[in-house]
Amino acid sequence: MKTGGEFLVSRAGSEKIFTRENFTDDQLQFLELAREFALQEIYPNLEAIEKYNPELMRGLMRKAGEIGFLGIDVPENYGGLSLDKTTSAILTESVSFSQCASFSVTIAAHVSIGTLPIVFFGTPEQKQKYLPKLVSAEILSAYCLTEPTAGSDALSIRSTAALSEDQKHYILNGTKQFITNGRWADLYIVFARVNGKDFTAFIVERNTPGVQPGKEEHKLGQKGASTCSITFENAKVPVENVLHQVGRGAEVAFNSLNMGRFKLGAADLGGCKVCINQSMKYALERWQFGQPIAHFDAIKGKFGDMILRTFALDSMVYRTAGLLDESISRVDPDSPNYFSEVAQAIENHAIECSMCKVFGSEALWSNADSGLQVYGGYGFTEDYPMARIIRDSRVDRLYEGTNEINRQVIVGYFLKRALMEELPIREAIKASLRPGGEGLAAFSGPLAAEMNALETAKRLALLTFHHALVKHGQDLLNEQQLAEALSDIFTDVYAMDSTISRVNQYLEAHGNEEMRLTIAGAFCAERIFAIGAAAEKIIYSLLSGEGLKMALERIHALREKMALPYDVFKMKRALAEDLYSHGEYRF
Repeated sequence: MKTGGEFLVSRAGSEKIFTRENFTDDQLQFLELAREFALQEIYPNLEAIEKYNPELMRGLMRKAGEIGFLGIDVPENYGGLSLDKTTSAILTESVSFSQCASFSVTIAAHVSIGTLPIVFFGTPEQKQKYLPKLVSAEILSAYCLTEPTAGSDALSIRSTAALSEDQKHYILNGTKQFITNGRWADLYIVFARVNGKDFTAFIVERNTPGVQPGKEEHKLGQKGASTCSITFENAKVPVENVLHQVGRGAEVAFNSLNMGRFKLGAADLGGCKVCINQSMKYALERWQFGQPIAHFDAIKGKFGDMILRTFALDSMVYRTAGLLDESISRVDPDSPNYFSEVAQAIENHAIECSMCKVFGSEALWSNADSGLQVYGGYGFTEDYPMARIIRDSRVDRLYEGTNEINRQVIVGYFLKRALMEELPIREAIKASLRPGGEGLAAFSGPLAAEMNALETAKRLALLTFHHALVKHGQDLLNEQQLAEALSDIFTDVYAMDSTISRVNQYLEAHGNEEMRLTIAGAFCAERIFAIGAAAEKIIYSLLSGEGLKMALERIHALREKMALPYDVFKMKRALAEDLYSHGEYRF
């Protein structure tokens, strides 16, 4: 079974990855159905939703339930479709084409962190009682982890649950903050400490006495979604509503978040494509100095950047979907602990899930910012879509754990897998320290140069990781700035690896295609600059004297070896012109 993070130590192009070009006929039909729902049911109601209309939102959720969208991850015997994670990602991406982040976050919170804890960890009785109603949207769900004093540090929650004298209920007290779907949810997945110490998950019904939603938050964006605090004051929760086991709430919390992070990357992918399509249409219609602004070189550069980010994110998201599906497929369906084992199979790729979240949320923000710039002054007004997209997308870097936390997660897992020898990172580091190694001659085909650059970038990443481990060991995570820089190197390697593999597989199946070759070349040419600069910055923080001199010489040699002598400006012009000729993002 593949292990999360394996891409860092595997040879470039050594294995097939899953991409959207591999979608089955059923998945393509589902994509068409989901896109149709987004454009025909949600988009026409966009303005009404943004005015905060709970009944309209419930009605749209019921329609989504009737089609089956709310049951993708739910077993068939509880009313769901029991489909793969690729199809789940397709739905999440497609819903974003509605341009309505308020609906996107409502459905995402319901089907992901609001339903999956019961799917993964619920008893048969809990599943039978709640899942069919969640699938049909008879009831809506919310996930209650964050507190006024416990955000990223989720394990420091203060909510308490004490067993009643008759031992039939837990008496729940505490306040949860920033709860998506909070005011209109009928069911809450709540985390509290039993007896002040045992971190535990509970299923709490909205009509339980002592449960009180607060007022809606006045938010920067996503104004049509519900976000509020929830107070629990001596709320009596039946003991049979403990989710999983007392003291094992962390498993429920963090395994659910892995899927939430992955799906957020998929949602951001749809948003990235919307930004390209909307701003391109405007650029072709807006004339200045006697021509459409789309023809100005600076604007072409912006569209080139947007295309590169979007293609790389697409490659990462569906590669990760394939990894998740493969990992889940290896779980014995007859196992009595099947669903908890599925959760563990997903956790195996927590690195990639966090990378999709970080790269995706930052790609969407960059695309939205570039799109607004294309619109100029009009982009700053609410009459055009980019102002709303900017407002709505900013929170994505906070959702599902801030990007700072997710960067620590990425490095933390690599550190664990290096120390526990779950990946051959030590051996790969030793190889990276030896002079020589694979060069351009070891690769062939139209992407040989890019593969050489990627292989060299992996060696540089491992070399940098080595020096960080030598100096800090297990205390590396306390050096958070350094860990963030390392995380960005690892993520860039995953993005490059995914992009090159996707393009290479397309070329093998269909023959050379100029624009895909251009994407692979331009994206890699830019990311290796970033990787090299980050590596040097890290080394300056780790070494001094002769050790620093020797490390810099090694880094400079690797940077020279992985350089791609491409005219990136020219390549971005070509990508923009291809975009204009097709009228929309097409990859």
